[in-house]
Amino acid sequence: MDVLIYGNAREKELLIQHLKSEACMAFRMVRYSHAEDYDTYLKKLRSHEHDIIFVMADNAAGMEGVIAVQNVHPDTPIVWFSNDKNFVAQSYRLGVAYFAVKPIDEKTVSLAIKRCQRREEMAYE
Repeated sequence: MDVLIYGNAREKELLIQHLKSEACMAFRMVRYSHAEDYDTYLKKLRSHEHDIIFVMADNAAGMEGVIAVQNVHPDTPIVWFSNDKNFVAQSYRLGVAYFAVKPIDEKTVSLAIKRCQRREEMAYE
């Protein structure tokens, strides 16, 4: 599984910790890519398709990160963790698989993974 994370390093480490505690992720080989700045993020986004993308950048930078995924890999599930609850409507409009307001915890990450899995199962039906 190939995971791309766009956000700061501290939040990335916390997210990876939560992901590793997920039962459905425990026995998977997961490759994590990370970008703190938008240019690096775009480069990694364009380099190849990822299985899931976590956008953790705050404010409008997060929305730009989501829009970039929609333009480059529209079928890739996106999890958007934002510091602003006012982006919930935008997340729905942009087809984000899961949106939550920070701070994140294990339960939030678990729900996000489950939503992405359901979305993939529906695509195969």
